[in-house]
Amino acid sequence: MPEWDTSEVHALAARFRAAPPKAMAAIVPVANKAGVNMKRDMKRAASGHGHLPGLSGAVSYDVESSPAEVKVTVGFDKRGQGNLANIAAFGSVNNAPVMDIMAPLASEVPNFMRWAAKVAGEAMK
Repeated sequence: MPEWDTSEVHALAARFRAAPPKAMAAIVPVANKAGVNMKRDMKRAASGHGHLPGLSGAVSYDVESSPAEVKVTVGFDKRGQGNLANIAAFGSVNNAPVMDIMAPLASEVPNFMRWAAKVAGEAMK
């Protein structure tokens, strides 16, 4: 029975096992930048509304990471006029929405995906 040299396969398997933690660590700064960009865009959308002058001040973002995921949350702190964010974003029986809260996400996704792929690929080299 022939002997097979599987050392290269084992080396490749080791690289694959090491890749996710390296990639996830590399993506965290990209997620932070995405959070900053989306917060900026959401603050811009929340500004200039006559009845909600303090709404833009309630916009914040947070990044959470674990070995399996990186999560960016952008939204309104429930304080001051941030308590009225749902009405601004979704409207009410008497008022139409005054801002699109999904627009910052839609504009940031292509940037995030491009940079996440770049840094994750570099981390796995």
